[in-house]
Amino acid sequence: ILKIKTKLTLEVILLVSLVGTVSLTAVLNTDEVQNRFLELTTGTMPVLDSLKDMRYSSTKISATTMEIILLHDESSFSKAIGVEEKLEAKFYDIEKAKELFNVSFSQYFSLLESNYPNQVSNAGLIAERWNDMLISSNNLISAKNSGVSGDDILVLAEKFENNQHLMEETIENAIFTASSEISTKQGAVDSIVGNTTLTALIILNLFIATALGIRILIVKSISKPLQKLQNVTKEIALGNFVKSDLVGNDEISDLGRHIDKMSGDLEKLNENILKSERLSSIGQLASRLAHDLRNPLSIIKNSLAILNVKFDSIMDEKTSLQMARVGKAVDRMVHQIEDVLDYVNVSELKLEPTSLVSVIESSILGVDIPRQIKVLLPKNNITINCDPYKLESAFCNLITNSVQAIDGDGEIKINIKDSHKDVIIDFIDSGSGIKEDLMLKIFEPLFTTKQVGTGLGLPGCKSVIEKHGGTISISNNPTKFSITLPKEPIENSEKPKIPDVVELEKGLHD
Repeated sequence: ILKIKTKLTLEVILLVSLVGTVSLTAVLNTDEVQNRFLELTTGTMPVLDSLKDMRYSSTKISATTMEIILLHDESSFSKAIGVEEKLEAKFYDIEKAKELFNVSFSQYFSLLESNYPNQVSNAGLIAERWNDMLISSNNLISAKNSGVSGDDILVLAEKFENNQHLMEETIENAIFTASSEISTKQGAVDSIVGNTTLTALIILNLFIATALGIRILIVKSISKPLQKLQNVTKEIALGNFVKSDLVGNDEISDLGRHIDKMSGDLEKLNENILKSERLSSIGQLASRLAHDLRNPLSIIKNSLAILNVKFDSIMDEKTSLQMARVGKAVDRMVHQIEDVLDYVNVSELKLEPTSLVSVIESSILGVDIPRQIKVLLPKNNITINCDPYKLESAFCNLITNSVQAIDGDGEIKINIKDSHKDVIIDFIDSGSGIKEDLMLKIFEPLFTTKQVGTGLGLPGCKSVIEKHGGTISISNNPTKFSITLPKEPIENSEKPKIPDVVELEKGLHD
C-alpha cells in the first residue's frame, strides 16, 4: 500500500507539469507584452504626465494672474492689511508654475524627439502659446501695477484670456493625441494577454481533467478507512469510547492508532469530569451569588454614607461607633466578594507596556494602610509587558496580606530587581511571619488562618502571576513574597483548566 505522501507526490508531479506547460505558453508572448508595456511606461505615459503638468502650470498662471489683479483692486478701494505679503506670495506662485512648466516641457520635448519625432511640431506650438500667455500676463500685471484702469485694462485682460484659452486648447489637443496612443497600445497588450489567457485555459482544462481522474483514484484508495475512522469518531462523540483497530503502514492507519489512544484517554478524562461537575456547579453558584450581592451592598454603603452626612451633627459617640462598625462590615463583605469574583474570573490578559512602579503605587492607593505602617517604594523602575489591572489586583492582595500580618508599628518594603529576561518583585513586611507547616497551604483555595476572609486572595494572586508566565514564592525571616515575571510573556498562554475545580475541592476538604 502506497503512503498518502507518495500518492500526493505523483499528483504534484502532474500539477508541476501543468504549471510548466502554461508557463512556457506565457513566456512565448512575454517579450511582446514587455515591449508594449515598456513603450507605455517609458514613452507614452511620461508624455501624458508632462502634458498634465504643463496644463497645471498654465491653469496656475491664469488663476494667479487674476488673483493679483483682484488684490490690486482690493488695495485701491481700502487699506487692506497684508496686501503686499499676499502679492509677494502670488508672484512666488507664478515663478513656481514657470519652473514646473520648464521642467515638464524639457521632458516632453526630449520624449518626442526619442519616441515620436513626427510630433515635435506640437512642442514648438506649445512653447509659442506659452510665451504669448506669459507676455500677456506680464503686460496685464504691469499695467495694473502702474495704475492703468478702464478700457485699457479690459483690452489687456481680454487678450490674456484669449492667449490662455489658446494655450489650454493646444495642450488638450496634445493630451488627446497621447491618450489615443495609450489606448492603441493598451489594446494591443490586451489582445496579446487575451490570446495567451485563452491558450493557457485550454491547456489548463486538459490537465485539470487528467488531475481529477488521478485524484478520484487516490480518494477511492483512502476513503474506506477514513469512513471507518469517521464512524469511530461519531461513536466517541456520543460517549461510546470504541476503537478502530486499523492495520497497515500508511498515515491513515497511524491516525487510527492515535484515535484509539485518544479514545482511551478521553474515557479516563470523562470519568474525572463527571467527578468535578458537582464542584463546578458550586463554583458557578458562588460566582452568581457574589454578583447578586454586589448591588445590595452598594446600596447599603451609599445609604450609610448619606446617613453619616445627614445625621453627623446630631449623632452621639456611641451611634457614630455603631455606624462605623456597619461600614467596616460592609467593606469586609465587599472585599470578600471581590476575592471570589477575582478568583472565578477567567478573562484573558490584556497585555501592554507598563511601569511596575506605577502599578505598585496604584495598588497602595487601593489598600487602607494604617498611618503607623510605613511603605518603602522601590528606587528603580522597570517597564514590562503585562496586564496592569490584573497585576494591580494581585499586588493589592499581597499588600493587604502584609498589612494584616503587622501588629502595630511596622513597615512594608517593596524591591524591584532586573534579571535579564525576567523581573523580580519582592514584598517584605515586618510581620510575625508564617508558620512553616502552613507555608505550603497558603496558596490553596479557601485556606485561611484569619477569622475573616474567603481564603481566595493569595490563590487569586498566584493565578494572575501564573497567567503572566511567572511564579510566586514565600519565605520567612523576614516574611517575603517574591514574584518573578517575564518581561515579554506569551499573551494568554494559559487557558482556564479543569484542575482549578480540583484545587477547589482540595480546599473544601482541607
